[in-house]
Amino acid sequence: MPDLPLSSEHESLAAELALGVLEGADRAEALRLTLSDPAFAVEVEAWRCRLSPLLGTVAAMPPSPRVWNAVEARIGEEKALRPSAGPRSLRLWRGGALVSGAIAAGLALVLVTRPPAPSVVAVPPATSVAVSQLSGADGGVTMAVAYDPQKGVLRLGGATLLGSGKSPELWIIPEDGVPRSLGIVRADGDELTVDAGLRRFMSDGATLAITMEDAASAPHKAPSATPVLVGKFSII
Repeated sequence: MPDLPLSSEHESLAAELALGVLEGADRAEALRLTLSDPAFAVEVEAWRCRLSPLLGTVAAMPPSPRVWNAVEARIGEEKALRPSAGPRSLRLWRGGALVSGAIAAGLALVLVTRPPAPSVVAVPPATSVAVSQLSGADGGVTMAVAYDPQKGVLRLGGATLLGSGKSPELWIIPEDGVPRSLGIVRADGDELTVDAGLRRFMSDGATLAITMEDAASAPHKAPSATPVLVGKFSII
């Protein structure tokens, strides 16, 4: 003969036994049912399995006596409307409160023990530098060039360019092949800030050139002489 389903009272009793809130005669009755009623024993074990992850790792945190007194007073007020309510109702309140407390404590434990999120350290972008070595057709004269794209600063040095009354004018020649003047530089090297409107042409593979020009009318729209020094830009 199959086991009859548990009554709601026995289901509550099984939950209370698993929670450990039963005392005296009620506990004795529950233990007797565990031995005599397989369905009741299964229900108790099912409750213990549900509660073990919480009750096994989180210390019980029962509400204070003041809270129980308030609950008992509220139940006493409601007895006139629901005469059937009795000590079992109070135990269920306490059992439910213990479960809720255990769940809340478990969540708090997770939040407290969860490792902090790894800090994100901002990594500054890598600084790029463009360099070039300008040389003449005969290879005898060279000039080193370094360019800082972040600051737009161009530095030249390593050679002295002399011309009959002329001054060295530096040109940038990008992929479109059109020379654009960067200005007059000193004959023995210089440091200059490239105009903001010309910085976009200071790209990898562009050509740098120096021609000897009239300083009074510089900067010029186009070179008037053959370059004396030429080199390619390389960004590193």
